[in-house]
Amino acid sequence: MVDVPGPRTLVVLTRAPSAGGKTRLFGELRRASDPALLSALLLDTLDGARGDGAAVQEGATVRDVACVVAVTPGDGLNEVAALVGDKAAVFPQVDGDLGARMAHAMSAAFAAGASMVALIGSDIPHITGAHVERAFAHLARDPASIVLGPATDGGYYLVGATSVPPVFDGIEWGGGSVLAATVGRAAERGVRVHLLDPLSDVDSVDTLRQAARTGRAPRSAAWLAKLSGN
Repeated sequence: MVDVPGPRTLVVLTRAPSAGGKTRLFGELRRASDPALLSALLLDTLDGARGDGAAVQEGATVRDVACVVAVTPGDGLNEVAALVGDKAAVFPQVDGDLGARMAHAMSAAFAAGASMVALIGSDIPHITGAHVERAFAHLARDPASIVLGPATDGGYYLVGATSVPPVFDGIEWGGGSVLAATVGRAAERGVRVHLLDPLSDVDSVDTLRQAARTGRAPRSAAWLAKLSGN
C-alpha cells in the first residue's frame, strides 16, 4: 500500500535508471543507456510536475499534492527511493502491459485515500506544475470525466481521473494512435474527456534538445551540454 497524505495525488511511472531504457534515444546517440540521463529525466519531470525549480519562477507551484513514484523492476525500489529522497514515496509497478500498470498505479493511489489522481511518465522533464493544476481543476469541475495530456507522438503524457478510468484495455500501446484510441474508448463508455496542452515526451535526440531549450529541464540540459562538450 502506498502512503498518500492528501486527496490530490501525482503518480509518476518510471523504470529504475539502472534498468536502462530510451533505446531509440541512445541508439541515435550511438551509446549505451546512461543511468545519469535517465535519472536527470526523472528528477526534472518530478520537480516540474510538483512546481519546483524552474516551474516556480513561472508561478506554477502545485500545492497540497502528494507525489508517489511507481517503479519497475521491483528490485529498483531502493535505487529510486534514494534518488527522489523526500520528494516522493515509491512503490512497485505490477507486471503487464502499460495499461495494466497504469490502472494498478492509479488503483493503489485511490485505495490509499486519493480522491483524484494525475498519472504521468518520467520522460517529460519540461512539464510544469501548471499542467498538473489544470488537470486537477478539470476534475474538480467535472469529476466524472478524465483528463488527457496529448503527446506530440500520438500518445499522451498525463491521464487524470477520480477513479480508475475504463480506457486502458484494448489499446495498442507504443503506436501513434494511442491518444485517438483512448479518446475513442472513452466515448464508447460515455466518459467525457478534457485535453490539456500538448507536450513532447523525450524519446529522441530532437525531443531532448527541445526540452533542454525550454529552460525547465536543468539536469537533462546539463547532461546534453556535457555530451556536446559545451
